[in-house]
Amino acid sequence: MVRQKTVSELERAEIKLESLLEKRDALNEEARLLREERDLVVAKQRETAATLRELRRHRGDLAAQARVHRARRDEFQGQAKALIELKRQYRGKVSGSVARELQALRREIARMEMRQQTATLTLSEEQELLDELRERIRRAQQLEAAKSDQDKIRAEVRDLDATITDLFAKADREHAKAVELSRRAEAVRNEMAPLRNTLSTLALEAKEKHEAFLEARAKADAVHAKIVEMRTQVLAEREARRAERREARELLHRQNLTVRRTLLDPRKLEASADEALKALLKKGRVEIG
Repeated sequence: MVRQKTVSELERAEIKLESLLEKRDALNEEARLLREERDLVVAKQRETAATLRELRRHRGDLAAQARVHRARRDEFQGQAKALIELKRQYRGKVSGSVARELQALRREIARMEMRQQTATLTLSEEQELLDELRERIRRAQQLEAAKSDQDKIRAEVRDLDATITDLFAKADREHAKAVELSRRAEAVRNEMAPLRNTLSTLALEAKEKHEAFLEARAKADAVHAKIVEMRTQVLAEREARRAERREARELLHRQNLTVRRTLLDPRKLEASADEALKALLKKGRVEIG
């Protein structure tokens, strides 16, 4: 039995299928563009992150160098302070009275020697003068030894002063280098701040682009599922139409054969015509008004 099917239903199905195909393709194109935009943002994000890592490494190097110079500064200052303490101890051992006493004692010895040579003395007076002179000479020798030690100490103190000055100068140079390196490290840190903000913005943008891409792809997949369903329906409709056409051709062929046979047998012509008319009426192909 041939199934009757209107052309308009098939056309509507095909139009709907075409509309779904266009919608899916548009969504796929949208998803492709979103993926490209996301990938561009991700690439920019990676580039910014690499720049930030390089700046962080550079800042770390500058900070490490600054620490080295501060350590050297502290070392030089520590050495200078230790020498200042040593100088203070040395100065405690030096007394200005030794030189004054020695100078006075030398004048007295010279006076006593002059008296021995020029004055008229008794034997006991001369002996007493000689004893005093020997005592003064012995004391002078002691003072000269003490003064020699003090002169050495003073020379060492002068050397210490020069060394201390040099150490403080070195400490100042190291401090200046540390300050400059710290300044440069701070400048790099300031340069990093906007990059951190940019990186956060790019991360958020990449996330939004990725979510939009997933949404567009999900919509495209949903439309594709409808396309598969609609294509199956259209194919079924087309197959039904082809089956109807085949059945109609077969019916027409059988009728043609019957007509030929009837024409060869006039007695069956009228009966065959009646049967054909009934068949057409039954199929709704013919209306009698």
